[in-house]
Amino acid sequence: MSKPSYSLVSRLTTRLFVIAAVALLLNMLVLGLHYGSDRRAMEGEIIEHRLDLLVDAVDPASGRVEPSARVLYEAHPEAYAFIVTTLEGRVLDTANPWLVPPGTLEEAAVADDWLAQRHSGSRTQLVASKKTTLGGRDFRIVFVMREDPAHLLPRALLAEFVGHIWLPIVPVVVLLIAANAVLIRRGLAPVTAAARWARAVRPGQAPAPLPAGDLPSEIGDLVDATRRSLHRLNDALSAEKRRAAEAAHALRTPVAVLSARLDALPPGPVTEQLRADVVALSRTVRQVLASVSSDALQVDEARRADLGSVVSRVAGALAGFGASREVELALDLPTQPIVVAADPAALELALSNLVENAIVHGGPGTVEITVGPGPELCVRDRGPGVPPGAGRLLFEPFWRGEDAAPGGAGLGLAIVERVQRAQGGEVLVESPADGGAAFRLRFKPG
Repeated sequence: MSKPSYSLVSRLTTRLFVIAAVALLLNMLVLGLHYGSDRRAMEGEIIEHRLDLLVDAVDPASGRVEPSARVLYEAHPEAYAFIVTTLEGRVLDTANPWLVPPGTLEEAAVADDWLAQRHSGSRTQLVASKKTTLGGRDFRIVFVMREDPAHLLPRALLAEFVGHIWLPIVPVVVLLIAANAVLIRRGLAPVTAAARWARAVRPGQAPAPLPAGDLPSEIGDLVDATRRSLHRLNDALSAEKRRAAEAAHALRTPVAVLSARLDALPPGPVTEQLRADVVALSRTVRQVLASVSSDALQVDEARRADLGSVVSRVAGALAGFGASREVELALDLPTQPIVVAADPAALELALSNLVENAIVHGGPGTVEITVGPGPELCVRDRGPGVPPGAGRLLFEPFWRGEDAAPGGAGLGLAIVERVQRAQGGEVLVESPADGGAAFRLRFKPG
C-alpha cells in the first residue's frame, strides 16, 4: 500500500481554511446585498464624507477651499459642485456653480443640515447642505452630485468592505486558522506517536515500549490491542519456527547416517545419484535452519565486516561443493579492505546461500565473486539467467521457476533478502547482456 501524499493535519487545516473562506464570502455577500438594497443610505454616506472633506479644506479666514480638495471638481465639472457661503448667504467660494439647482441657497438658509434629491428630466441630482463653525466663524457648505464618473459609490462600498470585513474579520480568521492548526497538530501528536511505534514493529521481535506520555483513551486502546495482537502473533511465529528448527535438527542425524552408509557402498551410477540426492537433502536441511534464524535476525548496527575477508572464507568453504558440480569459484578482491556496516556472521550466511544458489542453478562453469567498487559485492554465474517476469518472486520463500535445476528448495534467495534487510542493506538482481545472472549485495559504508 502506497503512503498517502497528505497528512491528517494538512487535510483538517485545509478544511478549516475552506470553512473560514466560505464564511468570509457569505459575510461579504450579505453586506453587499444590504448596501445594494439601501442605495439611499449609501448615497447619504458618500455625501456626508464629501461634506466632511470640504469642511476640513475650508480656510477659516477667507472661506476658500484648498486647491488639493478641488481636484475632483476640476476633473469632473459636469458631475460635482460645491458652494461655501456665510450664514447670511454671501458666497465665499464655489466650483461648477451651474450644477446647483435654483433655490438651493434659499433652502439651505432655512435648514442647517439636509440631503435631498432633485429631478431634472431623466437626471437625478443629490444636493446636501451642512452648517459648520471654523475659527469662530459660521459657514454653510453645499455639495451637489449629478453623476458619478469618479465612482464614489463603488469606492464607498469597497471602503465598507474594508472597514467592516477585512480589517476586523480577516485578522481574526487568520489567527483562528493558525491557532487551530497548532491545536490540531498537538491533538494528533498521539496518533503520530502511535504510528511511529507501529512502524518500529518487526516480525518475530517483541514490540517496542508504548509511546511515552499520556495517550487518549481511544488511541491507548488501539495501541494496547495492537500490542497484544502482536504478542499473540509472535508467540505463534515462534512456535512455528521452533517446530521447523526441531524438524530440521531431527533430520540432520538421519541425513548424516545416510551419507556415511553411502560411503560404504561400491561406486557406481546409482551410488553417485544417491549421494547427490543426500547432498541436496542436507543442503535443504541447512537452509531450513538458516531460514528460521534469519527470520529473527537482529543485527547490531555497531558491527563491521571486511567484505574481502568474508568472501575468502565463504569461497574456501564452498570450493568443494562447487567442484562436485564442475563449478569453479573466481574471486576478484580489492587491494585495500572494504569495511561495511554489517554483521560478519550474518553476511557470511547471506553470501553462502547466494554462492550455493549460483552453483546449483548456474550449471558447470565459473561463478565470479567481485568485491567493490564501494560497499558492495557481486555474485555472477553463466547459467540460463533469471526467469522472465520473476521480479521480486525470486526472494519469496519456496518459490522456484518452472525450469529450475534440481537440488534446491527455494529458500536461498529468501534468506539473502531477509539478512540484507535486517542489516540495512539491499540485494539487487541483474541480467547481463552476455547471459547468466548477477546478484549484487549493497551495504551501508562502515
